[in-house]
Amino acid sequence: MNDVQLNIRGESWFQDEDLVRLMTLLNRDGDNARIVGGAVRDALFNIFWKRKRKIGDIDIASRLTPLENIELLEQAGIKVVATGLKHGTITAVINKKPFEITTLRKDIRTDGRHAEVEFSKDWSDDARRRDFTINALYLGKDGTVYDPLDSFQDIKAARVRFIGDARKRIREDALRILRFFRFSSDIEVGGVDEEGMLAAVELKDLIGTLSGERIRDEFKKILTSKRAMQTIPMLATIGLLREILPECNGYGDFLKYIKREKKLGRKNVIGRFSCLLPKDEKIIVEASRRLKLSNKERDQLIAYSRNYERHDLRKKTLRRVLYLNGKDVVIHNLIRLGLLDKKSLGYINEYQIPEMPLSGKDLMKEGWEAGRDMGEELKRRETAWIDADFNLKGIQGSP
Repeated sequence: MNDVQLNIRGESWFQDEDLVRLMTLLNRDGDNARIVGGAVRDALFNIFWKRKRKIGDIDIASRLTPLENIELLEQAGIKVVATGLKHGTITAVINKKPFEITTLRKDIRTDGRHAEVEFSKDWSDDARRRDFTINALYLGKDGTVYDPLDSFQDIKAARVRFIGDARKRIREDALRILRFFRFSSDIEVGGVDEEGMLAAVELKDLIGTLSGERIRDEFKKILTSKRAMQTIPMLATIGLLREILPECNGYGDFLKYIKREKKLGRKNVIGRFSCLLPKDEKIIVEASRRLKLSNKERDQLIAYSRNYERHDLRKKTLRRVLYLNGKDVVIHNLIRLGLLDKKSLGYINEYQIPEMPLSGKDLMKEGWEAGRDMGEELKRRETAWIDADFNLKGIQGSP
């Protein structure tokens, strides 16, 4: 085991009063709690690779049992939620901020998704059951980084490497295939670990055993990762993209879309997703159902797939298409067509789309009777209003 002293104590997230209070309380009788996982990984990458990744959720590993943690926290007046008690996990809530605390564990047996575990007092036991070396580093309350598995070398090399035998770890949970490529794609530097990639290719059929939700969540992270432009073609070449998204009809549009998005400072995950799918509503609906996309995301994909004619960027034209299609669809399609520039994007973002100032009630006051004729007249007035650049004169008429 290697211990590393780094200048983490000065980091603002590490000095958070609620975190300091929690770590002090959990460690009052010794070294019983350390920060683990993503927060430690990202903090170290920020230091070594000059990243600016915001430290988000903070997970804590504890040598105390769940019940001991609960008793300790409740005596201190801290709210506790038993979020996963049988797996050793509780959540402490301080000033509305959640901190997940999980008792150290070691695997007894696994069945490809669910693991039978028992609690442990050994940090190495807990580290060995994690997926990748970069996720098996622990941060003590004094800023010491504890490295039970000599994982620090992979942080310095910007390398995502499985703990132990890659094939065995994937068979324990096939989602690790997607997580392997997601982390590799999000680091920005370093290459893809060869042993991990070969194991993922060999066992790619296991992706089909995963639920749609689990595939969806990881795939969306890959689509918005730092090296998505390199990762998606690689996944296609080695046959994994077909397992993740069998409906994919190529990635050429996807690459162009990302390049154009970057110039505009945008990142639309559903927009990127749509570039990998054919413009076929039935296929889109089926893919959305299989991956358990929300109704809103499905409807976005459908809206993006509809015919959208090329047009100029004059403000009058933009006002018309914005009214007919909505900002989201217009921005997406203009990016996909390679027509959107920063000036036009700024105008679109600031523009307030008007509402039709006439309704059926207004026509009835003019003498129209409810029915087909009135509906057609209302549509004619709306068209005239649009053609008049939303001028009220465009909706004048008589029964």
